[in-house]
Amino acid sequence: MNREVELILYHKQAPLFGYCLNILLYGILTVQTYLYYIAFPNDKKITKAIVALVYSIDTAQTILALLDFYQLFCTSDNDLEYFLETTEIHPNFIWLTIPLSSTSVATVAQLFYAHRIYLLSRKKLVTGIVIILALGQLTSGIFSTMGFSYGTGLESLFLGAAGALAWGTLGAAGDLFIAVYMSWFLTIQMRRSSRTTQVLLTRIKRLLLETGIATAVVAIAYPLMMGFLPANAFFVPGLVLGKIYSNSILVLLNNRFTITGGRNEPAFEFEADSYGLSDITRRESAEDGIRECAQTE
Repeated sequence: MNREVELILYHKQAPLFGYCLNILLYGILTVQTYLYYIAFPNDKKITKAIVALVYSIDTAQTILALLDFYQLFCTSDNDLEYFLETTEIHPNFIWLTIPLSSTSVATVAQLFYAHRIYLLSRKKLVTGIVIILALGQLTSGIFSTMGFSYGTGLESLFLGAAGALAWGTLGAAGDLFIAVYMSWFLTIQMRRSSRTTQVLLTRIKRLLLETGIATAVVAIAYPLMMGFLPANAFFVPGLVLGKIYSNSILVLLNNRFTITGGRNEPAFEFEADSYGLSDITRRESAEDGIRECAQTE
């Protein structure tokens, strides 16, 4: 009996860790979303709509994930005999909480970056590449969703695995392409920018590289864990991928927060409040600075 219990616990560890990370990242996303709407009420409506969309998707995903969590860990339906018959865990909403919600948020995030790239650089070819990669990972993510929703047969297993591999590859390629191109573009624009804009562009470059690498690593880890690691290890990257994309968008938007008198601010002769946010709407934004530089070319 001890061996049987150990087997059950072994196959529940990864899902438990994934659900906990999912809830943690949702809390972070909630705080970031609240701060965004409080601090930047004058942003464009399309930007606010994107934030509302990804937050709504992640809210629905978290609710359904909690229902699966309750079924898996808090009910007596999944008894000992059930887990001894099969070690695969396929709760009711896994097709939605992992592939469908994650690929939806990833597509919105990559199209958001494609829109930013076009506004700043006016490069149709680069924008088109990002859009193609985003739509490609959306299509493969839908195929992976179909594999999960069909059940546990051989056909659904192949469809889910193939879709997950293509989804992870295209998603990682799109994330890295966006991070590398935007970093290169911002580096060029920094040479003709003011001191204030250079500070903002440096922070944006760092965030783009960090978030791009993070999303790419998690996106490629999902199919690899599904194919090569046992004990439902794919639950961990699968449940957090959408939250990482959402938080990356909010981190970039909330990057405009400033701490008056902080290390990235010019030194003044008078004292200022440490955490004043009243100057947010009056500050020169990085996007405006880039546009000014691009127009002088």
